[in-house]
Amino acid sequence: MRILVTGGGGFVGSRLVKALLQKNHEVIVLDKTKGELEGFEHPNMKFIIGGVEDENIIKNVINGCDAVFYSAWSFSEKMLDGFKIDVIGFLNVIEACCQYGVKQIIFPSSSVIYGEPVIVPIKEDHPLLVEKSRAPTHALTKLAVEKAMEIYYKERGFPFTIFRFWWAFSDERIPGGTLRKIIDSALKNEVLYVPKGSAGSILYINDLIKAFELALLNKNAFGKIYNILSFNITWKEILEMIIELSGSKSNIIEVDPSEWKGPGFLTGNWILNDEKIRKELSFIPNEKAKEAFKKALKATIESRRGL
Repeated sequence: MRILVTGGGGFVGSRLVKALLQKNHEVIVLDKTKGELEGFEHPNMKFIIGGVEDENIIKNVINGCDAVFYSAWSFSEKMLDGFKIDVIGFLNVIEACCQYGVKQIIFPSSSVIYGEPVIVPIKEDHPLLVEKSRAPTHALTKLAVEKAMEIYYKERGFPFTIFRFWWAFSDERIPGGTLRKIIDSALKNEVLYVPKGSAGSILYINDLIKAFELALLNKNAFGKIYNILSFNITWKEILEMIIELSGSKSNIIEVDPSEWKGPGFLTGNWILNDEKIRKELSFIPNEKAKEAFKKALKATIESRRGL
């Protein structure tokens, strides 16, 4: 199968590319930089330097593809840039998909689209309160792309599958500036503050790739949106892990959410309901995901020592 991965140099995209190559697919990668694929070569991979905003490049790379994984994202905090790059770029891609007979587009979205948890655990039909999101521009552009997919499916019959998740990690590391700052504070034995009761659903990148494989050209997944997770955890538990793994002497102080002044990423109860993906795609998370998270956290901590 010939597959295009936009944003293939990124955290999710690069790992997806390698997994697809292991399945003997022909993979076209489109990204502005090689990123996490720097130095990686494979006879079945072709890397194109460019962005989804470039309509001519998009037409050239999509022609002949069977499916597209849309993993490109700018994460711009400027709304104008977000729409120019992410939304217009996506429309370039989906138009070309329809023109050249691509069979499906798969989109790793985000729980940020829910805006603010009002019913927990969060199901796929939860209100999309993007204006209340900790990252409203990010949430709004994700919403625009998701809704565009639904309209193209309804009006032009072009299949999509969307996966929404909170926070993903790999065997090598756990990304996130907020986490890095917490680790740095722990290594200095500083007090660690956290909103009381804050929690979320963690996703092992291997589980996301497994879900991608289950959805690929699967008609049961066409036109569907799925929450996906590997396990649930509180932020207090994560801080306790950091102290244990780093040998820190830090203390943890829980703050009432109404008085919290720290990073927005630490707020809220982001526990997702994954009944739908379990039922419709027979998806079962990796039972060793939490153990893998702890190992990745240890690796992330060690990478921060001495900085």
